[in-house]
Amino acid sequence: ERTLAAIAACDDQAIFTRITAGRALTEARASSRRLRDGRPAGVLEGVPIAWKDLFALKGLPTTAGSKVLESDAPAEADATVVTRLKAAGMICVGRANMTEFAFSGIGINPHYGTPRNVHSRDIARIPGGSSSGSAVAVAHGLVPVAIGTDTGGSVRIPAAWNDLVGLKTTHGLLSTQGVVPLCDSFDTVGPIARSVEDCALIL
Repeated sequence: ERTLAAIAACDDQAIFTRITAGRALTEARASSRRLRDGRPAGVLEGVPIAWKDLFALKGLPTTAGSKVLESDAPAEADATVVTRLKAAGMICVGRANMTEFAFSGIGINPHYGTPRNVHSRDIARIPGGSSSGSAVAVAHGLVPVAIGTDTGGSVRIPAAWNDLVGLKTTHGLLSTQGVVPLCDSFDTVGPIARSVEDCALIL
């Protein structure tokens, strides 16, 4: 509830394309039961997480930062990596904004707005992309970790520009099932967090 309230109160409403409040509260209640019963799923139990807007979330269309896909059929299942971190006890709070179809390292989105770089004080500054919302959500402290994708720098660039750690994983190490592709032979999934240790725990 604190996480959802912080997202709602944030002065940058371009960070997320969708908040999954109902899902978050359901998963949080299940996490609380496991903790009360003394059987946590692991060290990530109850930790909020945001997903780049190209990961399939069951019951929602996967929009990939574009209005074109808003009318697509809802996903029948979560992406594989979403399923794995849910099983580890993590709480999905929403979809993070991104460059449309992940097609730029700058982070601009004309449809959902452009998240502001955490260093924006006098004017809005670009966040880096394409995993722009993922990095800015972590940089603002709205979530401790967000998951992005990296084809040619899309995790590393926004992480670096917002003083975070972004992990570009080895191609094929993590499943891209249920992830809208940019280039199958280069696409990778990776976390953005505040420390190398956090990225390692997520991996």
